[in-house]
Amino acid sequence: MPKEEKVPFMVSVLLAFGAWLACLAALFFFALRNMIWFGAAFVLVAAACRYGAGRREGALKAFLTHASLAFSLFGKGMLFFGITDLWGLNAGGCFVLLTVMAAVSYPLFTQGMDRAVTVFAAAWCAFAWLWELRVPLVYMETLSMAFFAAAYALLMGSRALWRPLAWGLLPACAMPVFIGSFGPEAAAAFGGLNQVLLGALLCGFYAWQTRKDFNMLLAALILVLAFVSNSGVCMGAALLALGFAQNNRLLKAAGVGVFALALCWLYFHLQTTLLVKAYYLCASGVLLLGAYAWLKRGSYAR
Repeated sequence: MPKEEKVPFMVSVLLAFGAWLACLAALFFFALRNMIWFGAAFVLVAAACRYGAGRREGALKAFLTHASLAFSLFGKGMLFFGITDLWGLNAGGCFVLLTVMAAVSYPLFTQGMDRAVTVFAAAWCAFAWLWELRVPLVYMETLSMAFFAAAYALLMGSRALWRPLAWGLLPACAMPVFIGSFGPEAAAAFGGLNQVLLGALLCGFYAWQTRKDFNMLLAALILVLAFVSNSGVCMGAALLALGFAQNNRLLKAAGVGVFALALCWLYFHLQTTLLVKAYYLCASGVLLLGAYAWLKRGSYAR
């Protein structure tokens, strides 16, 4: 079989722009009349584009792929808002609706961005439902620990099928911080028992990955990091370590971003002197350098 022709990057950008522009034009002229019916129509157009992309090559395939993503996301969004308005759903009903939509569309629309966005919307509604029920922030943080553990386990696995699910759950882990950022519990967010729970989970992942090569000293360092920092720092460090272990640039970038943001959160909410905060920053640098040196041993050395 002939090798598939790769579309140049700038051509792909122009095709993506054209596909999204076509979707927005359709949204402007048709969808505002009846969100449910036209949302369903958008989803059908997305399915047709997806089918056509599988049977074409080159620029036409790229255009149909981008169009499928645009029409799918807009169509599911219109269906969601239309049904929510028609039935008067609360946050709990929105969560159930989005969960069903994510479960149904996951095997039908195979693009990673489509799957990740749909899963993230459902996870976000889960936290909105808990906030509507006035659940304490600490329990929302515990749910975020569960989401992170599920996403990390999926990222550690080799099956690409479930990676979009993981990337949809990961950003949802930060929702308790945003929900409580303007409340009196903001300073204590992502701390306390939840950070110890996350440390224990990371030790479990480390033991699962290494098995006979399990190092008690490294496990103890993970628990110490969880105790003296916050859960966001541990999440960032864990993603960064996994990114280096798998040589995955996206995981590395996510780990650096989460680690930096969580460290800023920790720095500004520490009730201590600037000198102690400086110690935290120095310790963070030493930790990153040490982790980098350790990960570059053996088969990962260059």
